[in-house]
Amino acid sequence: MKGILYGIAAYTVWGCLPIYWKQLADINSATIIAHRIIWGVLTLVPILAFRQRLTHYFRQWKDLTVLRNSLITGALLAGNWLIYVWSTLNDRVVEVALGYYILPLIYVILGCALLKEKLDAFKAGAVLIAAIGVAIQAIGLGSIPWSALGVAFSFALYGFIKKKTQSDGLTALTMELSCIAPVALAFLMIPSAARGEVAGDGSSLTIFWLALTGLATVTPLLFFAAAAKRINLSTLGMLQFIAPTGQFLTGWLYYKEPLNNTQLASFGLIWLAITLYSLSSLRRKA
Repeated sequence: MKGILYGIAAYTVWGCLPIYWKQLADINSATIIAHRIIWGVLTLVPILAFRQRLTHYFRQWKDLTVLRNSLITGALLAGNWLIYVWSTLNDRVVEVALGYYILPLIYVILGCALLKEKLDAFKAGAVLIAAIGVAIQAIGLGSIPWSALGVAFSFALYGFIKKKTQSDGLTALTMELSCIAPVALAFLMIPSAARGEVAGDGSSLTIFWLALTGLATVTPLLFFAAAAKRINLSTLGMLQFIAPTGQFLTGWLYYKEPLNNTQLASFGLIWLAITLYSLSSLRRKA
């Protein structure tokens, strides 16, 4: 039961994060991500020290394969964060939710394309229905939902590459952020006017919200790690839909983002696709 509660906590925090990012609406999205990377490292390193994982962390720097993979996954993660935060600050929270709903199905597509995995009837149907749902969403929006596709494909590629690494989650994330931290620091050294910065009021509250980006990144990951140790992956997989549901409800009900009938029909098809995907997973586990 405790594992399920940890899982619910992790995905609930992820689902509510748009509210946090909105507190930084006066700041350039790229600047927010640069701060998130740096504060993430500053938050993670003490945690690794507390868990006596620093020796393992420093050992990773001697492995060129780990460094290469960390640089690639770090860049993908930063790209995913940038799309997500930019979309949130530009009132596209509902569209981002669509991206995270279809994420498991993107994994299926990557598995078929890159690993030559075979689809059963349920998964094939789920992918087809999801594709129709995304097409309908494009009609409803009047354009292709690039934010949804961007967060889905960037995170799917990130997860696909991470499957090849052997490090624990926190050490791997620390390596990823450490590898791209020099780029983040260099970006923040550029004069604000040159990078199109909207500096905000410069108040201590703004600085406080920026400093919390590291904690906002790490907290749900700690909950997730605790859940993964206590419950099976199929249960954890079913809980993952809490996050996009939270994002969807936050965008629609809290921020009053418009949602027309065509978009509702699209989400209906996406939810049907998720149901078929879940049934396929349950049949395989049985």
